[in-house]
Amino acid sequence: MTSVLVVDDHPFFLHGFSQYLEDSCDFTVDTALSVDEAIAKLDTARPDLAMLDVTMHGGGGLRVLRHMRLHYPHVPTMFLTVHIDPEQTIEAMRLGVKGIALKDSDPEVIINGMNTILAGGKWFERGVTEPALQYSVDKPSRGIRSDDLLTKREMEIVELVCLGLRNRQIADRCSLTEGTVKIHLNSVYRKLGVASRAELIVKREGMRSSQN
Repeated sequence: MTSVLVVDDHPFFLHGFSQYLEDSCDFTVDTALSVDEAIAKLDTARPDLAMLDVTMHGGGGLRVLRHMRLHYPHVPTMFLTVHIDPEQTIEAMRLGVKGIALKDSDPEVIINGMNTILAGGKWFERGVTEPALQYSVDKPSRGIRSDDLLTKREMEIVELVCLGLRNRQIADRCSLTEGTVKIHLNSVYRKLGVASRAELIVKREGMRSSQN
């Protein structure tokens, strides 16, 4: 049986969704009505998947996600929400959330997302990710301190990533090992505050726009 922790401060939704999961799927479900209760349960049990409401009092799902990334980074997390603003979406992605679903979606759609995440993938509703990507492009890039500037090699790798090359291809192009490319990319991610190739491409496009 797959164990799921559902965290939401709306009892009606929490009970109804949890009951649906238990009746319809091969899940055992534990619940929490607050951020503090969720953290306490995570500290005593390790669910196979944590599903968090974004807008709870006390810091909401982002606070729980930060706690998990620090203490339980291997437990996959999915956000459930009625609405999430683009900045929250980007922050959640940087913190490693594996999926975001809207509460008014068909339950089977949400379960499909859950199964995708449990199989090691990611699942985001387009209505969530598209505004976040547009926000990243439109928002002025943060100022980059002198100690955050990319090296010439890092800039070269960024440009190749933006052209769609994978690590193996970049390594061949730059006469590097694939491991060295990964080290450079991790450094780039840290300096620019991104967590994936997609975010890096969006960030780079935003930087180019601000320079024009």
